[in-house]
Amino acid sequence: MKKNVLVRSICTILAVCVFAGMAMASGSSSSSSKETGSVTIGDKATKETEETTKATEAKAEYEITHTTFVHYTNSIDIEEYCGIIEIKNTGSSCLYLKDCTFDFEDDDGHLLQADKMISTAPDVIAPGEYGYFFNDGSLDDGVSLENGVNLVPNFTVEVARKGKDAVVDYEVSDLDIRDNDYGIGVKVTGRVANNTSEDTTSLDVKIFAIFYDSNGEILDVGYTYADSMSAGGKASFEVSTMFGNSEFSVDDIAEYKVIARKTLLYNL
Repeated sequence: MKKNVLVRSICTILAVCVFAGMAMASGSSSSSSKETGSVTIGDKATKETEETTKATEAKAEYEITHTTFVHYTNSIDIEEYCGIIEIKNTGSSCLYLKDCTFDFEDDDGHLLQADKMISTAPDVIAPGEYGYFFNDGSLDDGVSLENGVNLVPNFTVEVARKGKDAVVDYEVSDLDIRDNDYGIGVKVTGRVANNTSEDTTSLDVKIFAIFYDSNGEILDVGYTYADSMSAGGKASFEVSTMFGNSEFSVDDIAEYKVIARKTLLYNL
């Protein structure tokens, strides 16, 4: 399931105004220390799916290579979280990361909240590549944390019916990284080139960044979409974690990667 870009943009504008006002009023923001919660793969997570073609029968093969789940109370007493599931394609077929739901359960398995607007990047991964289900959000005011909170992702992975033709990468250059204003996360800027013979629209090219600390842990995954580009054209972009895991800065980042890939909204 994909996030609505228009809603995200409106929320971005409103939240910037809110944070700017808070920063000018207080001079700084504060939050409690992060808490690391457990991640348990849900029973509904699709471990294997099969797609039958005219010539061959392919099976989705993958493994979960990394999980991140941290939550913390921000400066306005909202409980925020960052959840990331890293998938490695261990098979011989390209895989489509179809959809995902993040269930939050207490230590007794009681459902506290379910978030369905979970992002994926990239939509399709080739053999040996990594893909991500991820979200940065908040827990509802009425959710009690007295009995713990644990992330239970339920997701579906399928064989990409278009095969290797579904994997189209675009050249990324002129990268730079810096802290966001008011100390709220980081921002990566750069340019993307349409090195194909086809024009692209504003939803055709997803640009995502993965941020790692010195221990190889994933701090966050952020994404944006490139503006429309003619064949051979270029566009500038910004990927920000202001509305993601805003609790880290450039000093915490040991490495980051930026990839631009063609989107696949449906596995057709």
